[in-house]
Amino acid sequence: MMNNLSNKIALVTGSAKNLGRAIALDLAKQGTKIVIHYQTSKQEAEKTLNDIQKYSDGIMVQADLTREKEVINLFQTVKKELGIVDILVNTIGNFIFEPITSTTFAKFKDVIGSNLYSTFLCCQQALPTMQKKKWGRIINFGCVGADNLTIREKTTPYYIAKSGVIMLTKVLAYEYAKYGITINSILPGILQTSVAKPKTPTGKFAQFEDIINAINFLLKDGSNYVNGANLEVAGGWRPGYQ
Repeated sequence: MMNNLSNKIALVTGSAKNLGRAIALDLAKQGTKIVIHYQTSKQEAEKTLNDIQKYSDGIMVQADLTREKEVINLFQTVKKELGIVDILVNTIGNFIFEPITSTTFAKFKDVIGSNLYSTFLCCQQALPTMQKKKWGRIINFGCVGADNLTIREKTTPYYIAKSGVIMLTKVLAYEYAKYGITINSILPGILQTSVAKPKTPTGKFAQFEDIINAINFLLKDGSNYVNGANLEVAGGWRPGYQ
């Protein structure tokens, strides 16, 4: 059953392609107005916007979400051209797969910034207007295992960042619950588009549809007491198991 999301406005970060695109398209089919965000993938963003406009209204906005001024400008543009963001889905975040001994500071900073800074900055801009409206939904993206102290040989900066996203999600959920806002995190397992593809217990990878089902559950009116939660979509896979 579809959620009552008609005329809501959703910003899906990193929605030019892959998972972000799939999420944006699903929300558009439910009548949600969509903000397509991209940083460098302009051509893909234009195609996604064209597909979205078959179902609902939408705009596309370019921004580097690790830069505060660009995030502020993004939200100002959305307000001017479409309206106030009701739903924020923070999907962006670069991945790394190499030993920490060969990880440069530039790479380390990029992974932390793209995953954690972007989530913080977008939440910071979205929450005041959600607070005024007494309604809002934020869904952040962690990863399986990041809710525990997980030491991973080749993904250390990534897990540091995603653990930070989960901590941020929980504290913001507590602070803004009284305003009718829910803030949760989804912890995906191994996707078909993942860089590293270890064996999973089912022998299958998570599909975009699996992630979308979890998002739709969190957006349901009946899920409004699910707040500050980490929802794993991993088919039972755990980091470190082979």
